Amino acid sequence: MSSALRELIAWCRILGIPSIFAMTAWCIRSCIYYTKQLKVLAKAQQAQMRSQLLEQYHYYMDGGWISEEHMEDWENLYQAYHNLGENGVLDSRREALLKLPNSAPNNTNN
Repeated sequence: MSSALRELIAWCRILGIPSIFAMTAWCIRSCIYYTKQLKVLAKAQQAQMRSQLLEQYHYYMDGGWISEEHMEDWENLYQAYHNLGENGVLDSRREALLKLPNSAPNNTNN
């Protein structure tokens, strides 16, 4: 028998079964608590991303064009947002951005 296994058995004898159950219950409660906290943080991050995407959407739509680099950045943020679930309104906004030209309109008058 390995020394690590002997040490584990010795600790189990010292602590006893009730202590092991108490530690297990504490671990489970901690996991549940931190899972809830992560869900809250994910929702907050999603709200922030949605706000940023909508702000950028309005900026580019008002300008009437979006560069390929900016569209790629917007798309990357959109995909991260999309992977968090519950999307809705940004799907149609994405489609509208994809239809914009990739360069500024030429406003020179001859």
